[in-house]
Amino acid sequence: MLEKTFGHKKPDVIYQERTGAYGIGFSADGRVPVAMTHLHNGEKGYFLLGGGIEDSESHADCIIRESLEEAGLGVVPKELICRGDYYHYVHRMQMDFHGIGYFYYMEIGEVLSEPTEPDHHLAWLSLSEIREKLFLPHQVWAVEETYQFLRSRNLR
Repeated sequence: MLEKTFGHKKPDVIYQERTGAYGIGFSADGRVPVAMTHLHNGEKGYFLLGGGIEDSESHADCIIRESLEEAGLGVVPKELICRGDYYHYVHRMQMDFHGIGYFYYMEIGEVLSEPTEPDHHLAWLSLSEIREKLFLPHQVWAVEETYQFLRSRNLR
């Protein structure tokens, strides 16, 4: 499995760790479903569908649950592509954060409902928009790795 670290771990700093699972799929026209929400400063933020793993939840169950909550979208997680992590400071929470993400290729299903999370909306971004708009660098990297994986298998 591919692994990559973003940011720099500062010595003598205690990080808040969060492990999550995220799904990456492509529509017929090459767009990726993402959740759009508003950041603390009021600007739009774009994030892959997925999030923190709850209790003894599997990665697949987390991706399915979060996709419904954030976008109302039905998905089927298929294959683990990569693991990326990101050391950074979160101003809104005023803490050093270590996000660990497991990124899966997923099949995209139908929109099943409205998102249940307030201020989350389904958006579709092209690969170039992913590079420009996705908020977290390890998520950008994971989309590019998933795209390359699919191309290597002639699935894109």
